[in-house]
Amino acid sequence: MSTTYFSTAFVRVPLAGSEAIENIDWEKLSHQLTQPAFLEALYIASPALYEEVQKLDVTQHPDEKSKRIVYSLLKYLARYATRCTPFGLFGGFATLPITTASTAVRIDNIGTPRKVTRLDMNYLCALTQDLEKHPDIKPFLRFYPNTSLYSINGQYRYVEYRYNGGGMRVHHLSSAEQSEYLEAVLARAQKGASLYALAEMLVSEEITLQEALDYVEEVVASQLLVSELEPALTGGDFLAQIIGTLQKIAEIETSEHLAEILSLLGEVQQALLAIEQSGSDYGSAKFEKVEALLSQLPTPFDRKVLFQIDTYLPELSGQLNRGLLNKLASKIPTLLKLSPAGNPMLDEFRNRFYEKYEDEEVPFVLALDPEVGIGYPGGQAKNDISPLVEGVWVGSNQSSNQTLSIPPEHSYLLQKVAEAQLTGAYEICLKEEDLRAVEVRQPQLPLTNTAMFSVIREEGREKIVLDTFGGTTGTFLLGRFGHTDASVLALLKEISAAEDRSVPEVIFADIVHLPEARTGNVIIRPQLKKYQIPFLSKASTAPEFEIALSDLMLSVRGGTIFLRSKSLNKIIVPRLSNAHNFSSTQSLDTYHFLCALQSQHVRSGLSNFTGSFAPLFMFIPRLVLDNIVLAEAQWNFKEQHVKSMVAAFKNNNWPALKAEIEAWRAQYSVPRYICLTQFDNELYADLENQWLAETFLNEIKSLEQFNIKEFLHRADSSVVQSGRGWHTNQFVVAFDNTASYPAVSVASPALPVQNSTPTTRKFFTGSEWLYYKVYTGIKTADRLLTDVLYPLTERFKANGWTDKFFFIRYADPNVHFRLRFHLANPAHIGQVVQELHDALAPYMANKTVTSVVNDTYNRELERYGSNSIDAIEDYFHLDSDTILRFLSMIDGSEGEECRWRFGMKLTDDLLTAFGFDLKQKMEFTEKRAADFGREFGYNAGLKKQLDARYKDVEPALQELFALANPEHAFFYELSNQRTENLQLMIEYVRMLHAQRELQISLEDLLASLVHMNINRLFRSQQRLVEYMVFYHLHKYYRINYGRNVLAKKTADSNVTAQ
Repeated sequence: MSTTYFSTAFVRVPLAGSEAIENIDWEKLSHQLTQPAFLEALYIASPALYEEVQKLDVTQHPDEKSKRIVYSLLKYLARYATRCTPFGLFGGFATLPITTASTAVRIDNIGTPRKVTRLDMNYLCALTQDLEKHPDIKPFLRFYPNTSLYSINGQYRYVEYRYNGGGMRVHHLSSAEQSEYLEAVLARAQKGASLYALAEMLVSEEITLQEALDYVEEVVASQLLVSELEPALTGGDFLAQIIGTLQKIAEIETSEHLAEILSLLGEVQQALLAIEQSGSDYGSAKFEKVEALLSQLPTPFDRKVLFQIDTYLPELSGQLNRGLLNKLASKIPTLLKLSPAGNPMLDEFRNRFYEKYEDEEVPFVLALDPEVGIGYPGGQAKNDISPLVEGVWVGSNQSSNQTLSIPPEHSYLLQKVAEAQLTGAYEICLKEEDLRAVEVRQPQLPLTNTAMFSVIREEGREKIVLDTFGGTTGTFLLGRFGHTDASVLALLKEISAAEDRSVPEVIFADIVHLPEARTGNVIIRPQLKKYQIPFLSKASTAPEFEIALSDLMLSVRGGTIFLRSKSLNKIIVPRLSNAHNFSSTQSLDTYHFLCALQSQHVRSGLSNFTGSFAPLFMFIPRLVLDNIVLAEAQWNFKEQHVKSMVAAFKNNNWPALKAEIEAWRAQYSVPRYICLTQFDNELYADLENQWLAETFLNEIKSLEQFNIKEFLHRADSSVVQSGRGWHTNQFVVAFDNTASYPAVSVASPALPVQNSTPTTRKFFTGSEWLYYKVYTGIKTADRLLTDVLYPLTERFKANGWTDKFFFIRYADPNVHFRLRFHLANPAHIGQVVQELHDALAPYMANKTVTSVVNDTYNRELERYGSNSIDAIEDYFHLDSDTILRFLSMIDGSEGEECRWRFGMKLTDDLLTAFGFDLKQKMEFTEKRAADFGREFGYNAGLKKQLDARYKDVEPALQELFALANPEHAFFYELSNQRTENLQLMIEYVRMLHAQRELQISLEDLLASLVHMNINRLFRSQQRLVEYMVFYHLHKYYRINYGRNVLAKKTADSNVTAQ
């Protein structure tokens, strides 16, 4: 596996050093409350607590009433001193080079950060809604179609949102009947148009201008149209976007009110810039100035979330050691064996899509429509919400009764943790040799991904404490910080460019979506991709690089889901360059699917090593692999485990509480320094310090259960120093996996050629094609095909009722075979249906056939080409006829041996008939075997099995292709007859290919023909059989090709010698 990393690291640190929290007591805490930097950070994080602090008398020891405030203060102080996560003015970050020197970080002047400050996105979205209604602004705004809009069954469908009572943005799938007026308005708005311009074009003798304006206003109110004030999440600061839009209006409209608004927003913009540049000028006055300015606007704001601050540390210097990253990269094969693989929801969608559409390419919006398509992850309920339950999010009370699902990758870790329970081990040292026999499922990493970890130093050796290793792009953790410094933006662009270069034949397109207004605070980022897919948000790229949902087509080929742009005729690979949790139950299907598609066939996470079985144990030891801590020691406690300790805390008796804590620690081997973990929040505690221990107890006193983990950072282990003491750290490094990334993982199938002559796709009963599904057992199907279908088809043909037919085997999920008859004259449909009924009636009566279903024949034009589908149906007919004749000649175990030999022979003969030489056959089967290998998890273990099986069948293959077994003469003859009868079809297809008119690649077409042949010939497990056919044929061709090359070299050398 070839993995490297980008040369710049991103480092995150808490802004207060160890001095702020070590040995904390009332005196030290009182001192912190006089520190302007901490008070400013507190003002931004919690204005209400800041105001309470102003009332505290720091000269007096806190009474019981004041302790509530003190515990809250200590939580914030602990975060200020120990948590690296960027949070206002509590944590900062910078970039560092990766070098050969030891890891060391120094912050020379931590008191002069760059406070990059923006307004809350929720407030700005509310502001734009108010501005849109302003009489001096609304008439001049341009309006555009809702980016979720699509047309289906005479309706427009789209997503609209409303705000519920709690201020949450709730989305709904809505619809509007298509009409000539609505179509005209939407068409005119494609490039943006004012309300007046939209209304003006509707004016006629029957419609006045006012009536037209009222109609357009209704269209806007229904959110079919949205204004240009909608946020562009990749278009820079949203306030700057708003000001820019208003300035354009001001250029064409003189308005005193508009001038006042612009002047006010300009002052706000300048005040925010002054905050950014304020450095060590601490205090609340500069924030209060912004609040005072915004108070002059009609839009209300919430002080506690008004400011979004990212703190960049320009004075941070040092480096991250390259050797650490090399070590981490070398452990990726082992981490793959320890991390769960797969995306079950995406797999389910892929299967359901294929069941419904097979190889057809369908509009993306149709497939994702929850009513007429299949939705994602599936089901219609969440798009049909009663007002009674709207906004109510409920959990499940069944979790305690559910069985834990342990992925196979966790079985080794589960065993080790279980052993540690018996031995009392505090640390588990994992050994790579124990995992050598473990096979890797889905070994491919994304093009780029990200590792986040801490670095500590123990006994002179640097160690990694791994937080996460994954993501589907190396930009996902860093994207939101791209606006803070040129060095961060340069790193993001370098990562994105590496992805684009690696697979130039596809288009990587950024997903631009605003799920919640406030979520915009963390998902706003720079534009990194040339192309964008906007969904309920505004694109920042040029219109020609916007990819509308209605432009996308969806298909499944060879187990891979493909998105294609109709207008660009290119495969589209979605990208989300931020860390938003798109898998939330509140995410919209379209957004969820586009994001999930990023992880197709790749491992998006190499972490969460104990998540599947953590609930089974009270204690899980530290997991260590070489110098990498994969997981800190962790404990899962319930309230009964801390009952006496909590009681002592409530009695406000520190000596008694201290004794209880010591006993509790001794009983459960809990270290002095811990973190309470609640979702993504962590609270540091020193259990030997009264104030921090009490703060911890105050947090857990009402919890039924809670989790803690050890805290590994110490003064002597820290690699980050400043004038405020030592700091904890988190490094973020983007890894580059493009060198080992096979293009086939994202490369497209042959793209369809646009055909000007329409070809009939669907045939209903009564047309020239008649289609039935016959549900029966796997083995019974063979008997029905030979005893019933074969004689019927011969009779239909002799009577002149049909001129061709074909069958395929299927499961949806019930086993059946599908019959398609092409009527020589649709007038004969009655005779054909009656004869088929009479033939199957006895089998229906004795339950051998459970159901017979008449259906619509939907041609797979994308798979076979619209100008070659007739020829392909001729192939299906001749192939079906050959298979039925073969099945009628075989029986028992000898027949099964003949069956696989016949499959090999038919495949080889087809390739020969299309002019493939031995080398071309070798290359063709190699590619197909590789495709199936990905599907079946090809690895060393499976290779060993396949190669062993080849040794068993190789003599039979040599005999087969030497035509050396007279007992097989009957199927040699059948194969030869099939090839002879297919000559016209083969010549036609080869002619289309030679003239570049074949609408699919010849190799893909041949693969499909082989696929259908295997489907007809074998009763079950056809895909595995097909894999075996391609794998063994490739091995046979390769060996014989090698022999031919060697023989030629020998002959050439003999000639030279003479």
